[in-house]
Amino acid sequence: MELITDSGTSVRVPTRKRRVMLSLLALEANRVVPLDRLVDVLWEGAPPEHARTVVHGHISALRQLLGPGMSIETRPPGYVLAVHADRVDAHRFGHLVEAAAERAEDTEAVGLLREALGLWRGQALTDLAGASPWHDLATPWEDARLDAWEALAERLRRIGRPTEAVAGLREALGLHPLRESLAAQLMACLHEAGRQVDALEVYEAVRRRLADELGLDPGAELRQAQATVLRSDNASPFDGNSGANPAPAPGRRSSLSPERCCHVAHRTRHRHQLRHCPPAAR
Repeated sequence: MELITDSGTSVRVPTRKRRVMLSLLALEANRVVPLDRLVDVLWEGAPPEHARTVVHGHISALRQLLGPGMSIETRPPGYVLAVHADRVDAHRFGHLVEAAAERAEDTEAVGLLREALGLWRGQALTDLAGASPWHDLATPWEDARLDAWEALAERLRRIGRPTEAVAGLREALGLHPLRESLAAQLMACLHEAGRQVDALEVYEAVRRRLADELGLDPGAELRQAQATVLRSDNASPFDGNSGANPAPAPGRRSSLSPERCCHVAHRTRHRHQLRHCPPAAR
């Protein structure tokens, strides 16, 4: 979480509790965050006797840090960060992704998705990692980032530029190695770039990890990706809908969906911090 003034100066927000509060208010920009929710998040459901008074004190201190165009207003039953949504990088990211989804022209969508992903630098709210609130605050945005990487890869493949998505997909898969949809997109890009061996190595690495960590075989999407690469001698298109799905090996269950694996992986999730787009609160 980083607060940027109109002049582009980064303002330090002291204490983790204040960073958590400002993060929560920013992620809910222009929506009221109930005082009870702030108390519950800050003290993980076990607040001290004077928790509300402490929150009021933190709010007062945060107000002193905000520059023009940003303010924390008291609105029953809590507080709201009043700010133009695009001054919060997370919301700017979301708006760009939504705009890309509405574009029929793939090249335009690629530009918007790249701008959106360019706002990221490392895991979201990294300075809060390890605190219980981090998971609830950061995970939805990390999921959205991964969806954006997959959407970018799909658009690049449509215009015949799959190689451009490989590095980003590899980085994302390194952070979320059990997300099979990411692995399938990476395999598709490598396959369409003529790198069948690399694509099969991705499959094997994910297969081993699923087996070792979850006792599962790859799900249908990843098995289809492997089957398509193995048929590459026949120049089969990578459309994700053709070919046979090999049966899971005896003794292990097939993973039900990418979401199932992602849910399990949430215990050790990673996420990225958003780059500033001055002036911004994040």
